[in-house]
Amino acid sequence: MAAHVGALRRWRPWLVSLALTVGIFAYLLSQIDSAELVRTARGLRRDYLAGFVTVLLMGVGFRAVRFWVLLGRSAKLGTLVAITLARNLFVDLLPARLGELSYVYLLARRAGRTVEDGLASLVLAVLFDVVALTPLLVLAVAVVGGGGGVPAGWLAALSVGLAAVAYAAMRVAAPVALFVADRVDTSAGGWRARMSGWLRGTARALRAAWARRIFGTVLLLSLGVRLCKFGSYYLLVLSIMAPLGYTAAGVGFFRVFLGVVSAELASALPIHGIAGFGTYEAAWALSFSQLGFTTEHAIVTGILAHAVSQLVEYTLGGTALAYVMRPQALRP
Repeated sequence: MAAHVGALRRWRPWLVSLALTVGIFAYLLSQIDSAELVRTARGLRRDYLAGFVTVLLMGVGFRAVRFWVLLGRSAKLGTLVAITLARNLFVDLLPARLGELSYVYLLARRAGRTVEDGLASLVLAVLFDVVALTPLLVLAVAVVGGGGGVPAGWLAALSVGLAAVAYAAMRVAAPVALFVADRVDTSAGGWRARMSGWLRGTARALRAAWARRIFGTVLLLSLGVRLCKFGSYYLLVLSIMAPLGYTAAGVGFFRVFLGVVSAELASALPIHGIAGFGTYEAAWALSFSQLGFTTEHAIVTGILAHAVSQLVEYTLGGTALAYVMRPQALRP
């Protein structure tokens, strides 16, 4: 009996995620004509799809170069590209951005860098992403407006505030890590001692990164990452909506930008559908309908955009993971 209870507890998160996926998809599909969904999928514009994949790969390049700069140009750039593609796969699969840690693992196991270097570069990359997002958010709310009854000025102020918090977090990350490390009881050894060592090593790596005066370079690369991320989704949405009669101007880059940002927030939730399916589509449909698209088109684009993007990410990420994990990758 105890064994059955233990097994149920282990499977509970997966069962909850499955229930969310099935429940949300059942509701969304009940709001649209399934035949229209199939017709739209068959009519995807291939030129825009090719542009989506091209710009997506450009974003991978910007992200890999940013890691390369944060690591002091001491890792092979080709290996970092493969690790970045694999990291994208795990970020899509796991909730609450836990997939980001796959970068740290692969960097340590396949690129010969320490866990501390991986953690430091990851922390800085995530915080720089928030800072780089700010000017795009401010510009988007200026062009599109607040929407949903929220004044654009408040949204712009919130964006700037998030950037300020992220920048402050970059500056205090090393002292905070050392502060926590000093208060960990390491007398008994074990995991506490290892954690203290990781914190101290991460603090040293963070300080070393700042000492290289790379703020401007990393910020520009982060802007490239963000522009490619949302530019690729804009092209993907165009490939779906152009056959429905929308023009590039009618879709609007900044409307897509705000919609995708809202949907991406769903991936930060501690619980979501299997591989994000369900919760992502629901957030997408809600945000796009608030931005002026019809409910049916918002749902159709959410389902198809997520399906296509995941298919591409899984294919690229799975191939990269197989490449970086091959035995020959460890040879000097």
